[in-house]
Amino acid sequence: MNGFLSLIERYMHDEEGATAIEYGILAAGLAAGILAIFGSDGLFISALKEKFQTIIDGMNMGSGGE
Repeated sequence: MNGFLSLIERYMHDEEGATAIEYGILAAGLAAGILAIFGSDGLFISALKEKFQTIIDGMNMGSGGE
């Protein structure tokens, strides 16, 4: 039984592989941020659509391009 407790104690203090997990979490967070900005309903795309619509309305393209 003493060997089992020793094994559990070593496992609890083992930090090998922690860096890989941290990088995985960081990569997932960055991917979520990129999707939020550049996704189909993202802030960047919505703002870009609004600006182009403003330009089109300013040029009066809706009424024959006069």
